[in-house]
Amino acid sequence: MILEACVGNLKEATNAQQLGAHQIELCDRLDLDGTSPSLSTIGEVCEHLDIPIKIIVNPNPYNYVYTPTDIEKILLYINQVNKYSVEGIVFGALTSDGHPDLSAIEQIYNNTSLPITFHKAIDTSKNLQQSTKMLLDQGLIKFILTSGGKKTAEEGIDELLKLKNIVEKSSISLIAAGSITSHNLPLLHSKLNLSHYHGKKVVGNLN
Repeated sequence: MILEACVGNLKEATNAQQLGAHQIELCDRLDLDGTSPSLSTIGEVCEHLDIPIKIIVNPNPYNYVYTPTDIEKILLYINQVNKYSVEGIVFGALTSDGHPDLSAIEQIYNNTSLPITFHKAIDTSKNLQQSTKMLLDQGLIKFILTSGGKKTAEEGIDELLKLKNIVEKSSISLIAAGSITSHNLPLLHSKLNLSHYHGKKVVGNLN
């Protein structure tokens, strides 16, 4: 299984690597569920880490409905991110009626060669299973980060299993998230048997 640590700075990133994380998602403002990190932080972390680094692209915390102007700014940011040695970007966009914004995703896809993870915006979509099928049909997303529409992965186990069934044998992999720690991971894995797990404490306390 791949353990992805969610980190907010260089110290947490290096601690995650030392504790055995296989990759990290680099964010700013984890207190706001993670916003886009500064380019200077990206450069600093890339310089010191040996494991894969994914960058969250989330300029507006808790608001995943983006205007054309927002998308222009996001594309400018991604063009800068493309210059660093990172392994992927984490992005999610919804339409005003609560479905994945396929147009926005296509624009992002066309402006980067990096694999895209659709983040937990999907948990606030109108219909989680339908949204997953829409992303699957579009075929541009590599991963979906989700807690099954619940606050925690433990609460969302039943829905996560349904989503797992939907993406099975497809090009999309689920990344389970939502208060996953090194303590509850064995129980979650015994029930979900997924290939990827994500959390701020998935490999232990990073502070």
